[in-house]
Amino acid sequence: MIVDSIKNIERYENIHPNISTALHFIAEHEEDPELEDGRYELVPDEVIVYVLSKESHYREEAEMEIHKKFMDIHYMICEAERCGIAPLPKESEIDYSDETDNGFWKCEDTYNVRIGKGEFYAVWPMEPHCPLCNAGEQKETVRKIICKVKVD
Repeated sequence: MIVDSIKNIERYENIHPNISTALHFIAEHEEDPELEDGRYELVPDEVIVYVLSKESHYREEAEMEIHKKFMDIHYMICEAERCGIAPLPKESEIDYSDETDNGFWKCEDTYNVRIGKGEFYAVWPMEPHCPLCNAGEQKETVRKIICKVKVD
């Protein structure tokens, strides 16, 4: 897992061309008031971006998730969230769909990382994470960019 400010993207540009594409999209649109919620395909089937405004949830209500084919890069446009992280469970515990590249399971024992405005986190394929958890005492609407990045 990587956690950093978008101002430090030069550290990650040479890891993979698709990661560079995703991070540059974020850097170019981080302050863009015209950026609408929706799906943007930057590189067909390899870099897909979702811009969304969504209510956070309490960690105990949420499920952990993994992806086998894509890494996730989550960037906070405004507000903050906590992301739960935990070790990977046995495969039999994961409800995985190859079609959507999403696997889910319940996990109570997690470490939580707070991600604030202007920061991002990246999780590699098969790295468990639980995004969109409330950062404070209450749920709130967060605005974020999620990049699905093929890295194989």
